[in-house]
Amino acid sequence: MRTTWSLVLLALFVIVLADSTEELKTSVENTSTSTDSSQEDVEPKEAWMRAPGGGVTVKSGEDALLTCVVLGARGRPVFWRRARDLQLLTAGAVRVTRDDRIQVLHDDSEEPLQGPGIKKGGDVWALVIKSVKPSDAGLYMCELNTEPPVRSFHRLTVISRGLTPPENRNITDTYSAYTPTLSSVAMAHNYTDCCLSSNVSKSCLGFCSIQTILEGTGQDPETCQPDFPAIVKCMADGRNHVPCCVQEHVPDICQDVCRGEFTPVTDNIKTHYSCASYMEKTLACIVEGIELLPSPPEDVEVEPLNEKQLNVSWNPPVQNADTITEYIVNVTTLRSFDAHLIDPSESSIRNNTVSKPITVKVPASKSFLVLDDLLPFTMYEITVTSYNIHGSSLPSYAIRSLTLTPGKMKTTEVAAAPKLPDVKKCCEAGGVNHYGCISKLCDPTKTFEIEQLQVTDLMICAPWAGITFGCLANGMDHTPCCRARGLPDSCLPLCSGNITSIDFNHFKCLRYMKSYTNCLLQGYGVLPGPPSKLYLTNIDTDYAVVHWSPPTVLADTVQAYNLYYRSLQVDDDYRALEFVHSPYILEDLESNTDYEIYVEAVNEHGVGDPSPRLIFRTQSQVIEEEIEEANAYNVTACCERVQLAGVCMPLCSYDAKMSDLRTLAPLCAQEFHKILRCGAGGRNHETCCARRGVPGICRGVCAGAYTGSVNTCVPYIGNIVQCFEEGTGILPGPPRELHAVISSKNLYLDWAAPQDGANATSYIVFWQKLDNNTQPYSYNTMQSTYNQIKTNDTMVTIQHESLEVNSTCHAFVVAVNEHGSSLPSSMLLFNVTEEEQEVSGIPSHPHSLSVSSHSATWLTLTWQPPQFSQADEKITYTLFFKSPTQMGANITNITTTVPGYTLEKLTPNTQYIVWVKAHATAGDSLPSETLLAWTDPAYPAYVEPPTVNPVNLVMEGSSMTILCIAMGTPTPTISLYISGRLVRQDVTRHMVTVIHNVTRDMDQISCYADNGYGTPMQASRKINISHVPSIQASGITMAAAGDSVILECRVEALPKPTVAFWRDPNGRTPVIDGPNYSIQLQPDLEEPTKYTMRLIIKKISEADEGDYFCHAENAFGKALRPVSVRLRPTTPHHNVTECCAQMNVSSQCIDACSFHLDMDNIMDRPECMNDFDKLMKCAADGSDHRSCCASWGVPRSCLELCRGGSVTRSCALQHARRALACFRDAGGKLPGPPRNLKAHVAPTPNAVLLSWDPPVKNPQTVYLYRVFWRAYGAKVPEKLDTSETSVVLTGLQDDIRYECVVKAANDVGTSSLSPSIMFTTSGQESSAAAAPVATGSAAPAVGVAMACVVVAAILLAAGFYYRHRKNLRLKAQGGVAFENPSYLREPNPDTVINGTVPNGNANGGNGVTNGVSNSAAWRQETLQNPGTAVPTAREVEPTLYEELKLGQDGAGFKRLKP
Repeated sequence: MRTTWSLVLLALFVIVLADSTEELKTSVENTSTSTDSSQEDVEPKEAWMRAPGGGVTVKSGEDALLTCVVLGARGRPVFWRRARDLQLLTAGAVRVTRDDRIQVLHDDSEEPLQGPGIKKGGDVWALVIKSVKPSDAGLYMCELNTEPPVRSFHRLTVISRGLTPPENRNITDTYSAYTPTLSSVAMAHNYTDCCLSSNVSKSCLGFCSIQTILEGTGQDPETCQPDFPAIVKCMADGRNHVPCCVQEHVPDICQDVCRGEFTPVTDNIKTHYSCASYMEKTLACIVEGIELLPSPPEDVEVEPLNEKQLNVSWNPPVQNADTITEYIVNVTTLRSFDAHLIDPSESSIRNNTVSKPITVKVPASKSFLVLDDLLPFTMYEITVTSYNIHGSSLPSYAIRSLTLTPGKMKTTEVAAAPKLPDVKKCCEAGGVNHYGCISKLCDPTKTFEIEQLQVTDLMICAPWAGITFGCLANGMDHTPCCRARGLPDSCLPLCSGNITSIDFNHFKCLRYMKSYTNCLLQGYGVLPGPPSKLYLTNIDTDYAVVHWSPPTVLADTVQAYNLYYRSLQVDDDYRALEFVHSPYILEDLESNTDYEIYVEAVNEHGVGDPSPRLIFRTQSQVIEEEIEEANAYNVTACCERVQLAGVCMPLCSYDAKMSDLRTLAPLCAQEFHKILRCGAGGRNHETCCARRGVPGICRGVCAGAYTGSVNTCVPYIGNIVQCFEEGTGILPGPPRELHAVISSKNLYLDWAAPQDGANATSYIVFWQKLDNNTQPYSYNTMQSTYNQIKTNDTMVTIQHESLEVNSTCHAFVVAVNEHGSSLPSSMLLFNVTEEEQEVSGIPSHPHSLSVSSHSATWLTLTWQPPQFSQADEKITYTLFFKSPTQMGANITNITTTVPGYTLEKLTPNTQYIVWVKAHATAGDSLPSETLLAWTDPAYPAYVEPPTVNPVNLVMEGSSMTILCIAMGTPTPTISLYISGRLVRQDVTRHMVTVIHNVTRDMDQISCYADNGYGTPMQASRKINISHVPSIQASGITMAAAGDSVILECRVEALPKPTVAFWRDPNGRTPVIDGPNYSIQLQPDLEEPTKYTMRLIIKKISEADEGDYFCHAENAFGKALRPVSVRLRPTTPHHNVTECCAQMNVSSQCIDACSFHLDMDNIMDRPECMNDFDKLMKCAADGSDHRSCCASWGVPRSCLELCRGGSVTRSCALQHARRALACFRDAGGKLPGPPRNLKAHVAPTPNAVLLSWDPPVKNPQTVYLYRVFWRAYGAKVPEKLDTSETSVVLTGLQDDIRYECVVKAANDVGTSSLSPSIMFTTSGQESSAAAAPVATGSAAPAVGVAMACVVVAAILLAAGFYYRHRKNLRLKAQGGVAFENPSYLREPNPDTVINGTVPNGNANGGNGVTNGVSNSAAWRQETLQNPGTAVPTAREVEPTLYEELKLGQDGAGFKRLKP
C-alpha cells in the first residue's frame, strides 16, 4: 500500500510519496494537480451503496431512522434485514415482518436530496423503527437484489432514557462522499497484541491502534516504515476487505491494504502511485470488516495419503467462528514432476501443464477434507478460507505438498519399537532407595530427565553412582559410541558402566548427557538406523525435491524424519525441518548456491543415526531471467531505435528510479514523448489505467499520447508504468507495413502481424470519410466516429459501394486479443477513384501546434507527435514559416527531432504563418494545422529598483538575494552592479542572484537593463549592511592630577550600538554618568555608521587612573577595546617671587610676585607698568602659552604676551588676565626652554654637533625638540625635530657663521625658545650670541627678502586650505587638540622652505632625526581662533623674527597685511 494512504487518516503512510511527487512536479513544471480529479462524477455502471459515516444512537422509546443510499439500483428491489438472524424486514417498499413498528420510507421522485453522493430521492431507502427497545440494538443490513448481493451495514445503539447519548449522536445515518466518520467500533480496533507477536518495534506500537493514530502517536512515521508491513497486516486482521473496497470503487492497485499488505515506497518508479483519494473508504471497509468478517482458519495441515490423495485439516477461526457458513479450500497445481526419475519400473507420468485452481466448499461443521483425483508426484498449494454471510477471511497461510509417487501409499500404522531394559528394577535390586535418583538415573524412558541433570543431582546420587550407571550400561560397553560423539576421556567410564565414585571431574559430563543417552538407546537396539539412498531430483533455482529410503534397521518403527540443510557459501549452521516425509520439497533456496543436507529417522524412543551428507547446487536464476527477457518486449531497445538522448536513457525502463526522474526531468522534457511512445509499446493501456484509478485527464498518457497535461499526471506515474509493464506482456503489438490497393471496384488492405509481445487474435479496420466536419483521431473517440470491420486475417477487402467515389478517406488497423487492443501504427490516406492505385501507410500529421512563449524577436512553437506511428520509429519534423506582410518573403524550413522549436531573429510586431510535417521511414505525413502567430511589439527596457532579501537585515559575512526585474520587449539584458562592479549579466526579465560573504562596501546595488530599443535604464538602491561593532581606541593618555581628561573611542557599527565604558571587563563594572564623569556618543555627520564615544573625566585623581574599556554592542555582536589614562609625576609650581628677584623687579612691585602673579596688585600701581614685561616673563615660566590664548580669542598682535614677550600697553591692559589664566591652567604642564645649548666640533667635515640639557620644568614630559638654525644674516631658517638632546648638522660651510635656537614640546604644548648661540664648523664662538633679530635694520631687510616668497606661499596655502578644509574644521572643534592632543597624532610633516643660503641639514636628512617625524605638538600651535579665519588674500608670510618665534604650521602663523 502507499505511504500517502495515511496522509489524512494514518500517519504511517505519510512521508515518502508526498515529498517525492511534490518535488517531481516542481522539477518538471510548477503546476499541481488535485487527486480529487480521479473522482469522476459519472453515473455508476454497476450498483453500489454509500457506506454510512457512523452508527445511530437513540434513547429507549424513541424512533430510529436507518438510511440506505443505493446508486444504480435500476428498478431492482432493496431488502432490509436484521443481521444477527438474517430475518427479512422489508422488501422494496413493503413491510414483510409482523412487527408493525417497522416500516420503510422511499420516494421515487427525481428531485435531488441534501447530502453528498445522493443523486435523487429514489436513491434513498430508510428503515423506520418506532419506539425502539433495547432488544432492537445491533446491526441491520441493507441489501440490493443482485448477484452477488450489494450490501451496507448499519448499527443501531439503544441507551437507557436516563443516560445522555454521545455528543456525536446520530438520529439517522450520516453520509459523506469523501470523509466517512469512524464508528466507535473502528475507534476501538486495537491490534497491539498482533503487533507484538509480529516483532513490531516498541517505539512504533502507537500505530497499532486506530484510536491512538487518530489522536496522534507521537512517533515519526518514517522511522517506523520497516514495521509497516506487519502493522498493516495486523490492521486487516486476516479479513478479506477487498469486496468492500471493490464496492467502494477502490482501484485494484490501491487494494493492497484491503488485503493486509503494504507496498513500501522505494526509488522504483512503479511504487509511486496515488491512492490518497481512496484511503478513507479503505479504512471504513477495514473497520466494518473487523466487526463482521471471520478470521482465517487456524492450524491448517496437509498430509499426502497416496499418489492421488491429500488430507487437508484445520481448526475453526478465532474471530466470529459462530457466524461461519462454510469453508472454501483452494487447490492450485504448481508443478507436476516426472515420476520415472524416481524408479524406472514405475509408470511415467508427464504432466507439466498448470491447471486452473480448484475450489471445494466444506460445510461449517467439518474441519477436514480429503482431496481426490490428484496427479501423482505433483506439487500443490493449498489454502483454506472462512466464509459467513458478510464475506470472507483472507486465505490461510499457503501450504505446499507433494502427492506420492505412483503405487506408493503413506504408511498408516507404525510398528512398536523394541522394549527398553528394566533399569529401574536393576537399581532397586542394587540397593538404590532414593526416589529422585531412581526417577532421574534409572528410567531410560525418561531421557529428558537424564539430559537435564544438574550438579546437585550428581552429588545427591554419588553414593549409588556405580549401581545407577552400571544398570544404565546394561552390561554393554558404549564407549566407542561415546568417543565418536565427542565425550571427553573423563566421561567414558559412564559409558562403560565401570565407575565406582563421582567427583568434580565428572561435573563437565553434564553437557554431554544428550549424546550419552543417545548412545545408550543405540546400544539397547531400540533406535532406527540411518535413512538410505538419499538423493535429489528436480533441482531448480529456489527449490529441490529430496528423496530417501527407510533405514534398514527398525524401519517399521519410524514415525517421521528430520531434514537438516545448510548453505556452504556463507558457512551457515544447519537448519532443521522436523517431522517430514520422503519425497520432500526443500524450498526458499538461493539460486546458484551449494547446499549440504542429511536426514535422521525418528521413532518413539528418539532419533537414529544420520544419513550420509549430500551436497548439491541450485540452478542459476540469471540464465532463466535472460531467457525470459529475450521473449519480452524490450523498451530499452525501442528507445535506442528512436535515438533517445543518452542522458535520458535511465528513464527508459519500467524500473526507472524516481530520483533519476526528478534529476533528468528538466533535461529530458522535449524527449519525453519518445519515452512515452516506447513505454506504451504501441499498446492501448486505457482499460488498465481506468481500472487502476488513473483520472480521465491522464488517459491519453496511457495510450502513449504526449499532451501538455502530462505533468499533472505525475502523482499517477506508478499506476501508469505498472499498466505499461503489464500491458506490453499481454496486449498485442501494433500491425506493421499497412498498405492498400485501390481498384475500380474494391479496396484491398493488408498488413503484417505484430512482431513483439502477445499474438493478436483478430484485427479491426477503421475507416472514415474526411470532410470539414471530421473529428481528429484520439484514443477515446476512435470507436464512436469510425466505420469498422473485424477480421482474423491480415487483409481485408472493402467494396466501393461502402465508399463514396471521388471522396478522400482515412483508414487504419489495430490488433486485438482477449486482453485489449493495440494502437494504430500508421494511417492510409487515399482518394476513391475508378483508377487503380497503391497507397502505403504513413504517420499521421503532427497536431496541437501552438505558441508556448513569445517576444518581439522570437517565437517558441510546440506541437504533439503523430498519434499514428510505430512506437520504435524514428520521427523527424520540418517546421515551415513565412511572413505574409513581407513582400517577396520565401518559405523558410527548419528540421528538428523534437516537437518544439524557437524561431529567432524575427521582426517585432509581425505576423508569421507556421506549419509542421513529420517524417518517418514509411513516408512523410500531411501538414499539421496552420498557425498564425504574431511577434510582440518592441518596447524599451524598464527596470525596477532592486529587491534585496533579507529586507533591511543584510549582515556582513552572510548572504543576500538580489532580484532584478526588468520589463520590455524583446527580453532585455539585465546587468547587476554592486558598488560599481559588474557581478552578473543575463537575458531575462527576472534575475535572481545570491551573493555570499557580503562585505561592508557592497552597499550600492544597481540593476541595469537594455534590450536595444530606446535608452538603457538603471535603478539603484543603497542598503545598510549590518555588522558587528568595531572599535578604534586612542591608547594611553597622560594627564596631571586635577586635569580634565577626554578618552575617546571610534566605533563603527550597524545598527546603532549601545555603548558603555567599563573599568573591569571581566566583572563588567560600568562607569556611571555622574558629577565627575560624562559619557557621550556622537554620530559622524558624513558617515552614519560611525560614532565617537567619549568619556570625560572632569577632574582626574589617582582613583581614576588606569584602564578603561570601550564596549559597543548591537544585535549582531559586540566589541571591546582598552583605553588608558596615566598621571604624570607631580612637580612643584613655579615660584614667581624668585624669578622677579632675578629679573630686578623694583621693590615697589616685588610684592605682586607671590606664588602666582597678582594682577589686581599690578593694576592698582601705575609704577609697576614699567616692570610689566618682566613680571609676565616670570609668570610664563619659559613656556609658550600662545595656543591657549588664541583659543580664548586673544588677537594675533597680542599673542607675544602669552609667552612673556613685550606687547603694547593696550594689549597688556586688555589681555593680561586671560594670559595669566592660561599660565595658571597649563603652566605646570608645559615644558620649560631647553638649557645650555652648545655647539661642538663634529667628527666629520662640514658639520657641527649641537647639544643641550633638558628643561628644568617638566623634563620628563618632553618627547620632542625643535631646532632652528640659519646662516648669519640669511632670510630663511632651517629646522628639524628630534627626540634626543643632541643633533649633528651636516652640509654646512666652513667659512659661514650660523645662529641657532631650540624649543621643547610635550603633549600639552611647547616651551619658549632657548637663548641663541653663534657657531661655525669649528664649534661655538666663545662669548658669542646671536644678533638681536628683533632690533636694528635686519628686521626690515628680512621682511623685504621674504616678500619674494610670499606670493608663491599664498597660492600654496590657499590650495592646501581648500584641500584640507575638513582637517582644519576638525582642529577647530572647541579646543579638543589642546585638552587631549593625543587624538591628533596623525602624520602630517611640516613644509620646509629652503632658502638660497646653504644652511645644510641634519644628519644628511631633511627634517627628521632618529626616526622622529614632525609631531602633532608643533601642529597644535594654532594661533588664531578657527571661527575667525582670516581670508588668505589679506595675509602675508611671517617675518624672520616671527618664523623663529612661532614656527611655520597653520594659517595662524601668517600675519595680516598692513
